[in-house]
Amino acid sequence: MDRSNMLTASKVKQHGLTSEKWTTKDKIVQYKGLINLYTRDKKIMEMNIALQKKKQAQEMKTLQTEINLDRKKLDNACAGDNQKLRNALSNHRTLQLAYCNSTPTRVIDLIHQVSFTKRKKRDILRYRQKVESDKLIDLKLNCAVYEDRLKYEGDKIMLPSEKEAHLITGRIQDAILKKEAAIYIRNSYKEMIAIMKKDAIYFDAILASLKNDGIAQGRCIINATLLGHVGMEYLNTTKQEYHVLERVVKMDLASRKKDIASVQQNVEAFTDNLKNLIRSDSDINLGKISIKESPSFHLLQKEIETIESTLRFLKDTFFLNSFDQIFPCLKEQMRQRKRLDQLVHKCEANRDDLMEKSEKAAVLCATLQNTMVETTKMYNSDKTVLKADIKFEIQRTNEYEATIKARYNLLAKIRIALRHLQYLARLLSTETESTIKLRKMPSLSSALVIPEEDEVERPTRQKQNDFTTTENNRGSQGHRTMFSQSFLIGLSSTGESLESLL
Repeated sequence: MDRSNMLTASKVKQHGLTSEKWTTKDKIVQYKGLINLYTRDKKIMEMNIALQKKKQAQEMKTLQTEINLDRKKLDNACAGDNQKLRNALSNHRTLQLAYCNSTPTRVIDLIHQVSFTKRKKRDILRYRQKVESDKLIDLKLNCAVYEDRLKYEGDKIMLPSEKEAHLITGRIQDAILKKEAAIYIRNSYKEMIAIMKKDAIYFDAILASLKNDGIAQGRCIINATLLGHVGMEYLNTTKQEYHVLERVVKMDLASRKKDIASVQQNVEAFTDNLKNLIRSDSDINLGKISIKESPSFHLLQKEIETIESTLRFLKDTFFLNSFDQIFPCLKEQMRQRKRLDQLVHKCEANRDDLMEKSEKAAVLCATLQNTMVETTKMYNSDKTVLKADIKFEIQRTNEYEATIKARYNLLAKIRIALRHLQYLARLLSTETESTIKLRKMPSLSSALVIPEEDEVERPTRQKQNDFTTTENNRGSQGHRTMFSQSFLIGLSSTGESLESLL
């Protein structure tokens, strides 16, 4: 907070802005924006640092892999290829586990040493085997002598020296048995020690593999967390896009429901008005009665004609195909008017706020200009520079707004010309059909339910209907000529605007 507080003694000495009117509340209001700017810059710096860390981590990984590969190549070039050594020792598992990470020269020396020790042990064992075989031969000869003596001199009485000899031989045999047992135990311990040495070799290799596996798992977990962060960011963006699409689809569905409801209402109204379209003279039982037309009926016809003229005018102005589309268009205009009124009120409120803020800023500027401080000259020079920059930016924004406005006007003219073209194309495509339908279709005044007292003067009304249909045809031709002229004028104006923009 001390770094962002611009009202401390050290900061006041630097910028030199002081006023007696500044209270704690004013200071909080005035420097709240500075704190927000500092926090925003801090967040931006943190984001940039995080991106740089990611890039540096990726570069470190690539460099580490390249260094490992280069080291392997250097070791293979200096001491020999370890892969060939592993392939050579593949049949000897113990040697492969013991000397897999050693140099070829060291492995060769160790193998020579092992072979020398094994040859030495073999020679010792051969010598012992020869000595033992000689002893066995001597013992067998003595055994044969003793058997001969027992066979030929067994009946004689044993001498005391012989008894002592028998005792001594028994003790000797016991000692020999104990010696053989000790030798057997010694050999078993040697085998156990050899097995334990092999286990130690395996144990070291297993520890090294576990260590490497732990390092690899740690790297995998770090990469998984990084991928998880990226996946969460992508998930958040997709969620936001999905919410926007959901809103658009809901609005589209609501508009479609409204259109379907309006179509259903029109269909129901048409089925209800079918009764009025039936001619009253089609019934045989009814008689024809001639009654004069009432003045109210003439007034009703005039009102109907005025309504038709206004509806035609509205249809032509809005470029619509039928009278039923006028009310939704007017409704949409009312909605847009309400929206624009709300926008105007909001802009006025914002304007009032800005006026109040500008007045406060003017008062503050006057107070600051009146204060005699060393840094006021520098402040005024900076102010002039900033004003010049602001004027330049305002000019640029005005130019951009003018270009945008010209483009909007051009697009509006193009849209109007295209609507004219669409309308003319529809008229030209359905000219023959429309003329036949207009001749066959009665007007709204003829579709009314005429009272029974007015059935006398039907021939005169039929003539009037024929006259109105001919006038409608002439009016439609006039509208066509008028729309074609306006279409050509719109195309010429759009061409000129395009040339001016280009």
